[in-house]
Amino acid sequence: MPQFGVIGLGSIGKRHLTNLRTLFPDAQLLAVSASGREAPNVTANAKMVSLAKLLTLQPDFVVVASPASLHLQHTEALLAEGIPALVEKPLCASSLQAEQFMQLVQRYPASIIDIGYCLRYLPAAQMVKTLISSQRLGRIYSVIAQVGQYLPHWRPDSDYRVSVSAQAALGGGALLELSHELDYLQWLLGPLQLRYARNRHSGLLTLDVEDISELVLENENHTSCFVHLDFIQQTPFRQCSFIAGNGRLDWDLIANTITLQEHNQRHLLYDDAGYDKNNMYLTMLNAFWQKVQQRDSDTTNFTAAAATVQLIAKAKLQGALENL
Repeated sequence: MPQFGVIGLGSIGKRHLTNLRTLFPDAQLLAVSASGREAPNVTANAKMVSLAKLLTLQPDFVVVASPASLHLQHTEALLAEGIPALVEKPLCASSLQAEQFMQLVQRYPASIIDIGYCLRYLPAAQMVKTLISSQRLGRIYSVIAQVGQYLPHWRPDSDYRVSVSAQAALGGGALLELSHELDYLQWLLGPLQLRYARNRHSGLLTLDVEDISELVLENENHTSCFVHLDFIQQTPFRQCSFIAGNGRLDWDLIANTITLQEHNQRHLLYDDAGYDKNNMYLTMLNAFWQKVQQRDSDTTNFTAAAATVQLIAKAKLQGALENL
C-alpha cells in the first residue's frame, strides 16, 4: 500500500490531500501541520503526525505545501532521509534560500525533487510549447504576460490579511505568489534576464508586500517579455500574447483558449472552457509518482525554480516598493 505525506494544511495542502486520495484510494495519507498545531479535522481521512514521525514512516513521497519561507527546512529534513519531495511553488522566499537549496540538492545528488508549477501541466500550455518549439510562429520578438486576481477573493472563507500571500515574512507578495508567469515564460523561452522592475503598493489592500509588479525581461534571442502581476483586479485576468514573425499567438488562461492571428485570419487552435483545472494538479501528482517509481533524480525543473527565485530577488532589489 503506497504512503504519501503532505506538510502544510492550508488550502493548497488540503487540495493535495484530496487529490492524493482520488488518485490512490487505498493509500495511507499523512498530514503534518507546518505550524505544529493540531488540526481538528484532517482532509481526505489523512492521519495527523509530527514531522519527526513522518520521517520515521518513510513515505513514498511528500508534498511540501508549507509557507515558502519554510520550504528549505522541510525539504532538507526529507532529502536527508532519502524521501522524495514535491515542493510547492515558489521554491523558497529569498535568493539566499535559493542558494542554500542548490547546495542541499548537491549534497544529496540522488535526491528526487520537483516543483509544483502546475500551469505547465495544462493541455493548453503543452500546446503553446509545441507551437513555439515547432517554429510555427517563426521568430518571437515580444511577449506580453499579464495576471490579475483580487487577493480577498482567493480564499473567501478566510481573512486575506493573515494569509501567506499578504505577508513578506512568509514569502508573500505578487512576485512570489504569482510567479507562475516567470516559470512558464522561462520554460517556453529559456532563461530570462531582468531589464527593468517596478513594484508598487496600491493602498487598496492591507499588506506589507507589493500588490502590483511590472517587469521587462529578455532571453538570449533578445525576445522582450513584458510582465504584469497584481492582486487588485476584481475580475480575474490571465493572458499571454506572443508577437512573432508569422503572426500573433494569444493564450487566455481564464477562458482556456489559444488563438493564432496570421495573414489577416484568426484561427482558434484550442478551446476548452469546460476543462476542470484541478486536473492539472492530478496530472502533476501522477507525473511526480512516475518520477519516483523510475528513481529519476533529474533536477532540471528544480534548477529552473531556483533561477526564478533569483530573478524575483533581483526584481525586488531593482524595483524597490513604492507607495501609491
